[in-house]
Amino acid sequence: MKHVIRLLAAITSLALSAVLLALGVSPAAAAPLSAAPEGHGTCTATTPGSKLARQGAAWTCMKERPVTAADLARIRARTAAVPGVAAAPLDGVDPGDNPDASPEALCTSNKRQDVVSNRHAYCMRHGIVYVLENRTGEPIGTAELLVTARSALDPKSVQWQESIAVYAGKYDGVSAVRLALSSSCTACIPGPPAWGGGAIELRTGEEDQTGHLSYETTTRGGGERSRSMIAYQSQTESPDAEYPVISYGQWAGPSVACDGQVGNTPGCIATDSLARVVLSKSQYGASAVAYEWAQNNLSDNNAMGTAKRPLTRDRDKARAKSRSYYTCKAPPKPFVADPTVVNDECDEFPFARTEQGGTIGSMCAEIIPRYVGGGAWRVDVVRDEPVAPCIRAHVPSDENQNAGRSVGRQVQSERILQGEAYQVVITP
Repeated sequence: MKHVIRLLAAITSLALSAVLLALGVSPAAAAPLSAAPEGHGTCTATTPGSKLARQGAAWTCMKERPVTAADLARIRARTAAVPGVAAAPLDGVDPGDNPDASPEALCTSNKRQDVVSNRHAYCMRHGIVYVLENRTGEPIGTAELLVTARSALDPKSVQWQESIAVYAGKYDGVSAVRLALSSSCTACIPGPPAWGGGAIELRTGEEDQTGHLSYETTTRGGGERSRSMIAYQSQTESPDAEYPVISYGQWAGPSVACDGQVGNTPGCIATDSLARVVLSKSQYGASAVAYEWAQNNLSDNNAMGTAKRPLTRDRDKARAKSRSYYTCKAPPKPFVADPTVVNDECDEFPFARTEQGGTIGSMCAEIIPRYVGGGAWRVDVVRDEPVAPCIRAHVPSDENQNAGRSVGRQVQSERILQGEAYQVVITP
């Protein structure tokens, strides 16, 4: 794949202007099509007497087009070669609806939108058409391109990088296209243009996976989550022209949210969609079983920690200590350890470090999760309070503590701000 430095194009263009000036003719005077007509805002006039002009092209234009089924088929074919990445929806779930989908998987989403993202990754897909038009605005040549930019964000870093892929589709009346790509953003510093500031040359059916764009947020602290809005700029030209005629395009990309409030380091997430804390029953045992029981058995108005009724983080340690006391130790019915549970501890749900926690324990349902073997559990209800807004569970101390530490780690990896909502997801 040929890489062409745009500097050569700029030098050639300047040389042409110098020649015209030496002849006593200004470049503007030499090009009667000095301004794009109505509806041709992304078009550039060709140079009179040039090869493109002799072929009948008065304008070179950049237009947008939607992502097609054929585009997705090509992306999936490429994605299938990536180890550990599914090239098709898993269990019928579109990657765009999968909160754990990788950037590569997000690129294969059927969603009809340029940007598909979850909390930690995104993929931008944008279709463009390079068009040669005659003086009446009719197309006499087209070349279709699909540009994708994908990225996974490290929640403990203020920097991220996009992998750029360009797919050449159907060409008609155009033999090849050169494309250069750069980006800009708000509340962040963009790195250099893709391909080192040069351009790639593609013919129909070809593709290039070598480009990269990088960013660094300017957010380091403060009480708010900043949002960096990314935009892309393209420059496209035909190598068939002896005088470069560049068509310019631009479009909006993803937004990245960054903050310095969670954990010890600032970091970013791809979107601020609902955060998730995931706990497996195989790893966290009775605690995870207790939380799942609460979500499935408390009334609809009290089944908290779900997407419908998420929890709200409260990082204040003093308030958390007070909530834990009210749920587990306060009269009239303080928690009493059960001798059948090894190292029995009171485990509450909603958590003490949430705004929903802290209900007095006498109003909570009280349960004992018991492992019966083969990955199966049963839950004994010690006290069933009508329309209980909470539970407290008899849980071995190590499982209770391990679950709490995992929630704390995930609050950081999900970058859940003070007062932000999150969902608790229980897995096998």
